Parts: sequence; C-alpha cells; structure tokens
Amino acid sequence: MGGDGGVIASNRRFMRGAGSADNTGDSTRASAAEIAEAEKESQIQTMQTCAISGSRLDYKDVVVCPLGKLYEREAAVQALLKRIESKEGANFGPTDLGWQVRGLKDLHPVRFRLIKKEIKNEKVNIPICPITGAELNGLQPAYLVVKTKKKNKKDKVSNNEDEGPNVLSDKAIKEMGVEALQDEYGPFQKNDLIRIAPPTKMMDDIKSKIKEKREVEKAVKSSKKKKRKKDTGSNSERTKQILPEPIPKKMKAVPFIKEAKTVNDVRSNVAVAVAKSSVLSCLFSNGDSDLTEKEKKDKLFSSNC
Repeated sequence: MGGDGGVIASNRRFMRGAGSADNTGDSTRASAAEIAEAEKESQIQTMQTCAISGSRLDYKDVVVCPLGKLYEREAAVQALLKRIESKEGANFGPTDLGWQVRGLKDLHPVRFRLIKKEIKNEKVNIPICPITGAELNGLQPAYLVVKTKKKNKKDKVSNNEDEGPNVLSDKAIKEMGVEALQDEYGPFQKNDLIRIAPPTKMMDDIKSKIKEKREVEKAVKSSKKKKRKKDTGSNSERTKQILPEPIPKKMKAVPFIKEAKTVNDVRSNVAVAVAKSSVLSCLFSNGDSDLTEKEKKDKLFSSNC
C-alpha cells in the first residue's frame, strides 16, 4: 500500500492495543478486583444472614456449624426434623444443613457482644469483639470459642457462666494468647475454635480438618468400646472362678445336733438322732409297725452287728 512492505490492518487483532478483551492487562486487573469484591460481599452476607432461610440475623438466638455458617436456631432445628422425616440420608436437599451437621451436637450456640447501630434509618444489632471492640462484619476474622467438655458431670459449667459472649476476633486471640483467655472464656483448645464466615479459599482446608478430626474420634470411640468388652469378659471369668461349685441335688443336708441347754433341746436332739438311725427309729416307733416283737429284736441285733 505504501510501498514499505506493510499490510492493511483489515482485522482488529492486528491493531496495536486492540487485542481480545481477555488478553488485555486492564481486563486482568479488573477481574481480580471483581473477584476480591465478590469474596468480601460473600463474607459479609454469610455473617449477616441465616444460611437456610436467608433472612437477616438479629444475633440473639443463633447457632453455627463446623464450617462457620450461621443459622437461626429455630430454622436449624426445623431443617434437622425435615431430614429425619424425609430420611434423605446423604442426599442433602437445598434447605438441608449439609454433611457437616450430623445432629444438634454439631450446632454450637453463638453469643455475640452486641451494640445498636443505625443503618438506613433502622437500628440493628451489630456484633463486636468483647476485647478489642472491633466490629465483626465478616471481614474481620472471628472465632467461636467451643469449650472442652467436662469428663466429670459434677464439674459441668452452670448456665449463668455460659451467658457471656463466646465470639472473639482473631486479633484479640493473637494479642492475648490462648492461655490468658482460659479463665474468662475457657476451658478450650485452640484446635476447637471455629472460624465464623470464613473466605472460600479456606473451605477446603476446614473440611479436611473436620473429616480428619471425626476419623480420630471414631477410632478412639471404637477402641474404648473394645476395651470395655474385653474388661467385661475378664470380670465374667473371674466371677466364675470365685463362685463355689453347686451342691448335687441328690445330696441331702445332714441334720444339725446342737448343744442341749433346755428340755426342748434334748427332745430335739433325740428326734434328730432317731431320724438318723434306723435302729433308734424302730425302738422309738409308735407301735404301728407291722413287725412282730421277735422280728424287731432280730433287726436290733443284726443292726448292732
């Protein structure tokens, strides 16, 4: 065209800076920003709404599952009842709590420290960290403190002690340390903390830890069950060794002759002796026997011999 060996830019892809939209630098940066913004919105949504009903939480009667999803207590209980009635088993429906919730034991009560805040001319409850005072809006990492169960029932924590907040910010836990928090929020283990409204990138790791923890619990429970069964069998064997051998049915108890202290004792001893001896029995019979006097004498002498 110009005699310089160039080409006519009849196609848009040959124009400088006019490549496909997916290959432009501006497009890549915009996509990353959009993904980050969507992630933030998702965390805020998880923190503010019930994972089943989708309604806004008032944070007064809330439970959380091991994955950090928040539920209204009533909605969670209703979902469990529907699961039992429908017998879905592993086929979880859209309104089900998911595999991570096996029952009520996997739904932990959440007690936030709340403040009132006006949003769009409406006063709503806003959860904050009781230590740092930071607003827990989903972007600020927060953890639910799950107390360690007492082995001794007498040491069970009273209801009054469980009325305080049990959600702390990640910053408070790191600054104070787990040991320093035991007196007010314990006893608890760091591994038992539940991250509330975690980002999507953490989900795979959280799920793996949940499955691993449950496998360990299952193995421990099975080991204890085998040990109890073995101990029960050992006790049964010991009991059999200790118990005396039963007396044969053909053996009769031997009459007991006690020391004579009264006339009645003498009469009783005589009766026992007569019962034991056939000879005496014949002598002290009442005369109703069919034997003659001669036969009785012969039997007496034959018995003495």
